[in-house]
Amino acid sequence: MNRTEYISRIKAAFEGELYGEAWFAAMARDAVAPDRQRKLAVMAQLEYQTRMRMTPLIARLGITGIDEAAQREKGIRLARQHAGQPWPAFIAWFIVEIGRFVALYDEMERNSTEEDAAILTALARHERALLEFARLEAQGMPDRSLEPVLALLDERDCASHL
Repeated sequence: MNRTEYISRIKAAFEGELYGEAWFAAMARDAVAPDRQRKLAVMAQLEYQTRMRMTPLIARLGITGIDEAAQREKGIRLARQHAGQPWPAFIAWFIVEIGRFVALYDEMERNSTEEDAAILTALARHERALLEFARLEAQGMPDRSLEPVLALLDERDCASHL
């Protein structure tokens, strides 16, 4: 992967954290079931935490042109698309969707520079945690599904966001 593509992928990943945070937060606000509200809110927190951890990388690489408002609107539109969708159908879709990002972020981690490795490893781990959440939900283990996500959350980062 050349430098231009590398930077482009990091920018896209950062933008994905922006819209992912807005998406999960909007879905949490609209969720009727309290357990789903909590799960979606926790996933929004993980997106926020990951974005904040990526911020120094974005600055160091000189990445500009990120339209935060547009990315948040994209997340809200995605939440509207899933509004009223049965949870099992959402989870099935999410497994496929998040699987694409796991593959992409795993590749970014493998191709990272030494200087960027820690941040891109955290990015890939967070995506795998979201996939594991969805798999546990699909396997009928909703009481355990948040465990992989909670394991990555830094309470200090989340407390400042709430």
